[in-house]
Amino acid sequence: MADQQPINDALLAKFLAGETDPGESARVQQWLASQDSAPNEPTQDDFAAFERIWQTATPVDSKPIDTDAAWKSVRQKMNNRPADAKESDPIIKPLPIQPQEVRPMPETESSVSKPLWSRTIWRVAAVLVVALGVGWSAFQYLNQPKAAEPLLTVRTTNLPVERILPDGTKVLLNRNSTLQYPAHFDTDTRDVALTGEAFFDVVPDPEHPFRIQARQTTVQVLGTSFNVRAYDADVSVAVRTGKVRFASKRKAVLLTRNQQATFEAKGDTIRRSLQLSPNVFAYKTRQLVFENEPLRDVVQTLNQVYNADVRLANGNLGNCRLTTRFTNEPLNAVVSITAETLGLHVRYVGKQVILEGRGCE
Repeated sequence: MADQQPINDALLAKFLAGETDPGESARVQQWLASQDSAPNEPTQDDFAAFERIWQTATPVDSKPIDTDAAWKSVRQKMNNRPADAKESDPIIKPLPIQPQEVRPMPETESSVSKPLWSRTIWRVAAVLVVALGVGWSAFQYLNQPKAAEPLLTVRTTNLPVERILPDGTKVLLNRNSTLQYPAHFDTDTRDVALTGEAFFDVVPDPEHPFRIQARQTTVQVLGTSFNVRAYDADVSVAVRTGKVRFASKRKAVLLTRNQQATFEAKGDTIRRSLQLSPNVFAYKTRQLVFENEPLRDVVQTLNQVYNADVRLANGNLGNCRLTTRFTNEPLNAVVSITAETLGLHVRYVGKQVILEGRGCE
């Protein structure tokens, strides 16, 4: 091609527009047939791309073409440049492609001529995709499991402790007991867990029942005062005011004022007591009342109230009966007064307190 004038973009545009003279047309045709280009000339692949763009951009019923204006239009579509670009601006040529390769065409005026409904459908589809994506992300965020709020724990040893819960409920936790509850009651129920013994004075809230998980049982109330004892598998509930639902897996009972029931783990059942023990609230009231009470029952009450280990040296001592009243007395004082009243002796073996004597017929 060195003996001919070089092939340039302007000549190719003129050729595509059909405005070359016979000599120029022959030069272009010979150049296309030779499959050879000088280093600074367009390639045959470039021409193929120019031709496709030209055919897309040129209307069938076009008027006589201004070659320079047409070539500016072609360059604008290939380079995505403004229509008022200067002639001296550098031309960025498209990458060569293989003749068989199908490449997506740049958007031209013909794409704008697509039916309005077609473009509208695609826009609506895009909006729906975005909306569904945002909606799904929001759903995932709102429905992801919330981290469990850590529970507050109160433990007692040798002395009872009083605690006020977030809803205002008052709890007196007896010796050697544990109570767990959340920092905020923000669910449909007010749930706590108890091991040991506690007296509850629950603030009424019909829309948010108060529930106590005690071993294998659940105590549920709306607003009342009652005692729950759950030091071991057997759980007892005594109601001072209001109503309480006391339930295990197999059975449930409704308790009202001055009623008491016990869950017996061995038989997996709940049994009602014939009458409320007068000392069931003793650790709260600080009073012990015995009216002609058998000593075996007195010892059982002392062990429950003081969480102690008081024993009788022989079975006959259980028949002895005691009538007395104690107010805010420590265990040692209660045992000593009981022994003196019944003519018995007290012996201590470690933590055990043993009452000894002849016994009663």
